Amino acid sequence: MKRRTCVVAAMLSLVAGCGVGGGAKGPSSRTYPLKGVVRKVDIASGEVTISHEAIPGVMSKMTMPFFLKDKSVLEDVRPGDEVEGPLRVDFVGDRIEDMDLTDLTVTRPSTGDPPGSEAATTSGVTALRPGELVPDFAVTTQDGSRLRLSDLRGKVVVLTFVYTRCPSPEFCPAMDAKFAELARRISASPARSDRIRLLSVSFDPDHDTPEVLAAHARRRGAREPLWTFAVASFPELEKVAGPLGLTFIPGTREIEHNIRTAVIGPDGRLVRLEPGGGWDVADLLGTAYSLVSKAGR
Repeated sequence: MKRRTCVVAAMLSLVAGCGVGGGAKGPSSRTYPLKGVVRKVDIASGEVTISHEAIPGVMSKMTMPFFLKDKSVLEDVRPGDEVEGPLRVDFVGDRIEDMDLTDLTVTRPSTGDPPGSEAATTSGVTALRPGELVPDFAVTTQDGSRLRLSDLRGKVVVLTFVYTRCPSPEFCPAMDAKFAELARRISASPARSDRIRLLSVSFDPDHDTPEVLAAHARRRGAREPLWTFAVASFPELEKVAGPLGLTFIPGTREIEHNIRTAVIGPDGRLVRLEPGGGWDVADLLGTAYSLVSKAGR
């Protein structure tokens, strides 16, 4: 099925330092062809995440979110849709200032998944459904130890992704605050605290060394083994980012990213995946406690 969708002002503000070599010295705009696959659609926030092909001279193949002012456009867009269209890139010197995606053509492949399925395959990555095994990946913890997700089998794991220098209060600092509250409540029950693990994984390996993470953990009141800060290399992050719908775009000073928090059962299978930071601490704790109870039977 083909259709034309006019997307007005799908603006993505990139961080300073995301440069393009050889750009003009003054303000300029150029148009490039964009091709990719829709990975995630969030109508409420007006966000569509696209895994796009490399744009020569601008950026490599990556996944990034685009925010649409006209949210109604997303009502007819589904994960798995193939998209292409002109991408206008605004430069100041050799730095990208803004991107404007307009006049988008969408092709919906014929698949066995129902419309809106979260398991639509995008660029070879399938989003996990509850009950499916979360891919194993390795991290380095705040004390410099090597840890694999599979090492936590037998525990209920609450997993989120952050980075310590995040400047947006509603993103990583908000996740840190929620995890601190989770840790406080779980710690009140020694039996439960031994069965649950909170894991905050950084996607900023260039900055978030174990020493930096250890200092950050002290400031946040994170105490192992209940709550651990860790960092993953980009190859390790690739193993789990797609299945959990995590996107991040490294920059010199900041990292554009979304928020994903997963509750993983003692068997390593996904139980609950929260997009964004709007989840309620008490509600999520109810999910974790129910898993502890089931495992104890």
